[in-house]
This record gives sequence, C-alpha cells and structure tokens, in this order.
Amino acid sequence: MYRINTCGYNISNPDRDVISRPRGSGDALFLLLHTPMEILQPPCGAAQPGACLLYLPGMPQHYRAVKEFRNSYVHFTLPEGAPPFGLPAGAPFYPANPDELNAILKLLYAEYLTRELHYEEKADALLRLLLVSAARGIEQSQRGREDLPLYLQFRKARLEILSRCSEEWDTARMCRLVNLGKSQFFAYYRKFFHNSPKAELMAARLDRAKNLLSNEAMPVQQAAALAGFRSLPYFTRYFKEACGCTPREYKG
Repeated sequence: MYRINTCGYNISNPDRDVISRPRGSGDALFLLLHTPMEILQPPCGAAQPGACLLYLPGMPQHYRAVKEFRNSYVHFTLPEGAPPFGLPAGAPFYPANPDELNAILKLLYAEYLTRELHYEEKADALLRLLLVSAARGIEQSQRGREDLPLYLQFRKARLEILSRCSEEWDTARMCRLVNLGKSQFFAYYRKFFHNSPKAELMAARLDRAKNLLSNEAMPVQQAAALAGFRSLPYFTRYFKEACGCTPREYKG
C-alpha cells in the first residue's frame, strides 16, 4: 500500500532556497514545480514550471530555486523498489497535464490534513491516481506539440462514443466530433489508440450486453437492443465468437 508521509500544496520557501539531502529523505518524493528550479544532483540544469521529479528512497535530492521557490509535493512510502508505473526517477520530466496533477496533489493534501474515515485507503488510491496520471501525461507529451491538441480532441470524442455506445454511430457522426474527413479520422484514431473506432465501439457494446445479461437478468433480445445491437442474429454470432458461448448460455 502507498502511504503519505508528508505533503504540501503550493508551498513557498524563501527565494533561492536550497534543498540538500545527500542520502535522500528515506522515502519516495514526488514534486511538481511551480517555479524554475536548478537540479544540482544529478546535474540537470534548470527545470521549468510544470516539471515533475520523482526521487526513489536513497536517491540524493539536491535542488535550489532560481529565484522564487514554490512547489507541490508528497513524500510517500513506496511498496515496490522500482519506479512506479514506469516513471523516470531522479531527473525532471514534463507531463502534458500539470494542472491535473496539481489538482490531485491538492486532494492528497486535504486528505493528509483531515484524515477522515478510511484515510489510508483513500491516500493509497490518490497516490496511485497521481502516479498513473503522471505516466499518462508523459505519454501525451511525447506526441509532440503539434499532435497534442488533436489527441485531446480525439480522447474527448472517444469517451463520448464509448460512453454512449448504444446509440447509432456512423462514420459521419464520429468524424463530426473532431471536424475531420473519414480517412484522416480513421488514421489518427488508430495512431492515438492503436485500434479502430468500430472495434472499440463493438467491444463496449459487448461489455454492456454482458453486464445486462448477468446483472439485470433481462431477456437476450432486450439486452442486445439496449447495448446497441440492432440485429439479434448478428448479436448472437458476434457474442459467441467473442465469448465462446451464446448469450443465452452466458446468461445461464
């Protein structure tokens, strides 16, 4: 379990303050910089606002503010020895979502201060959310500045399609979500999500149908219709190919 040891949100130190922990702090540290910092150990030069740093236990922590000193941070117990979720350790990285990360750090700080019912479980969940969001932010930033705005548009469109999977989604309707033609839409969708929109839409409908059959105990034809399948014979064939049994057999 991840545990908060101490944390701070939008914390200010004196101008040009220096943090020096040659043997680390005894735990893991995640920093989100709000002002430029010079990373002295290992020597990395100046890190700009929006940069993040992850220090593992035992890593030297040595940095100083270029001028104003302000950041959000969390010291935490790391259950594994390796960097969590593939995050780089000991050097600044620039995720595409610093505002999202700062919002999570704000929630962590509030949780740390109040320690309400099930505090440890909530802290563990928020720490995991922070680290996963940072890893996703790195992946987004690696798309490059030109692709990132379009990727964010596609991510929003993808969520709309999959969350409303029972509706009619022809190519023209999907393309309108991002204002692109058919060939561009399909090319970018596969580039960003490594799958086709039709395959993901059908998978979402199948998951919805399985949930209705198992949890709602409704007739197969009704479950198929509510999940977005307009043809019962097609639904039955698709279900059997994907699940290895018929919808009726799955329902039990």
